[in-house]
Amino acid sequence: MNLVNRNRRLLWPARAALASVPVLALLVLAQPSHGQAVEGRQVEATCFEAVLASNTAPAKGVPAKKPAAATSIPVGLDSSLVDNLKNGGYIIFFRHALTNWNERDGAEGDFSNREQQRNLSEAGQREASVIGQSLKVLEIPIEKVLASPMWRCRDTAQFAFGDYDTTGLLFWKGPSFREARIKMLSAPPAAGKNLVLVGHQDQLIPIVPGLKRDQLQEGDALVFRPLGGGKYKVVRQVTPFDWARLAGVEAPLTGSPADDTPDTAPAPPDSVRGSKAESN
Repeated sequence: MNLVNRNRRLLWPARAALASVPVLALLVLAQPSHGQAVEGRQVEATCFEAVLASNTAPAKGVPAKKPAAATSIPVGLDSSLVDNLKNGGYIIFFRHALTNWNERDGAEGDFSNREQQRNLSEAGQREASVIGQSLKVLEIPIEKVLASPMWRCRDTAQFAFGDYDTTGLLFWKGPSFREARIKMLSAPPAAGKNLVLVGHQDQLIPIVPGLKRDQLQEGDALVFRPLGGGKYKVVRQVTPFDWARLAGVEAPLTGSPADDTPDTAPAPPDSVRGSKAESN
């Protein structure tokens, strides 16, 4: 990703309306991408509802009922959302800050070996610091910070917030971990506080309807409102520049093209546990 792409924060792809397709096809598409059904539940997110057409053929002359179009995720930060965050009750998920794409992840699960991982670039370290400074200036209360055990996430949490804990729930893939992430996003934090998560995009794509690959760029955040019972609403996508602008903090500098541009194609989203996702 070059500098131009890095700074095109508001130019997200247009959302195409969902076409009318048979119920069976929709059910197949709704399955997790690793091809195995999650037994006993469906991923619920109030930000996305699709009306399925009837399984029976429509009467002659009566047009088939089309599914409702997916709701796109709003982007940006305003004073109203900041006021809501000040009152607590939200979960803020950050994708780790800018990384050095000349580095590659080694053996999966070797969390302690920084040398075998893709790490934050210097621009990413600055970006994370600006994020943390901005949230502090905006006086957004934080209950705790949880990060994936990968160093790029741990360093993002460290530069931004200082104290943090790690959890494999933000790294490992597969049905059981996906279910745990759904519960995490649907559980309200402590009264008057917000929960901060620092992780990877691939772990969110299957459980956030409408979220596309690289729509959540490095350093971007999704703000969730937990509703309990496995339900949550995606309120907004916020960039590092959005936080800095509203806080009156100097915007983070972007990295060099060598730091930010991947030299391999991204891996497919949410494969079974044990696969690698270099774009994550």
